[in-house]
Amino acid sequence: MNVVLIFRAKDLNYFSIERVFNTIKASITAFASVECIYVPNPGFNPGNLVYLKRSLKSRDKKAIYHVTGDIHYTVFALPRKRCLLTVHDCVFLTRGSSLKKWVIKKLYLDWPVRYVPLVTAISEKTRLEIIAKTGCNPSKVRVVNNPVSSEIQFVDKPFNEARPVLLFIGSTPNKNLDRVIEAINGLSCLLNIIGSINKDQVEKLNADSIQYIQETSLSDKEMAERYINADIILFPSVYEGFGLPVIEGFKAGRPVLTSAISPMLELSGGAAWTVDPFNHQAICSGINEIIGNKKEREKKVKMGLKIAEEYTPEIVAGKYHEIYKELIIK
Repeated sequence: MNVVLIFRAKDLNYFSIERVFNTIKASITAFASVECIYVPNPGFNPGNLVYLKRSLKSRDKKAIYHVTGDIHYTVFALPRKRCLLTVHDCVFLTRGSSLKKWVIKKLYLDWPVRYVPLVTAISEKTRLEIIAKTGCNPSKVRVVNNPVSSEIQFVDKPFNEARPVLLFIGSTPNKNLDRVIEAINGLSCLLNIIGSINKDQVEKLNADSIQYIQETSLSDKEMAERYINADIILFPSVYEGFGLPVIEGFKAGRPVLTSAISPMLELSGGAAWTVDPFNHQAICSGINEIIGNKKEREKKVKMGLKIAEEYTPEIVAGKYHEIYKELIIK
């Protein structure tokens, strides 16, 4: 079996999809040869379709082509019967004018979902969104959760109650950094931000005398080190297709604060502190509860370590294997 993974253009500021499939690529090679193609242009660009069409000429005609996310429209350049599309979320439908939303919905969701024989969603929430927004047959959309990186391991570290390190991952508006800044104003802590931040956020952090570190373009190994160094994983996102930092925090054996909304609420399984992400005071209260309740911290960390065992690269790759085999039969 030959599998060709199709990725969006490389961008040092956006790497979550790439991290997911780099995590499971080694496990996929246990049952298939794997090749990766990165399209040359960001966003919607007809040049990407031309590039993929040309690249097919030198490749196995029986290969499975898997569009890994974001550039959903590129399925139109690929063999229809052997094409799999992974949708991570539908947040792209919330941006722009009414006309722009309509065009994006057609190019990125309606037509690609109709074109391919099978679609995978990274959570049940995303699966239900795809079905509701496209009206497709529910059996066409399968859930395959994201894996947790093998680089992330539990390393015991005393919890720093006096000045905890808060690990915050992501830079897009849905990650909710502005409310986090409000929530930790006056709290003795070090905020470790992974992702780009804007001028207004820098000014607010400095005005509130919040100590912070801001980093981008970290390798998987470097990300694993950030989890080890953290005391709390802070992920009160207002919208996610899955919420991988929750599982990564569990595997690292760190207390996790996340949002009391889907899919994080179901994903966390009671092992995280879940709060209203739209209320900075609720976020603040959750952080203070983690700091002040050692017994509950230890209890939830144990629960989280158990939950993380369900998201190994081998398990996730095995689910994709079954879907690839189904495409070959089709």
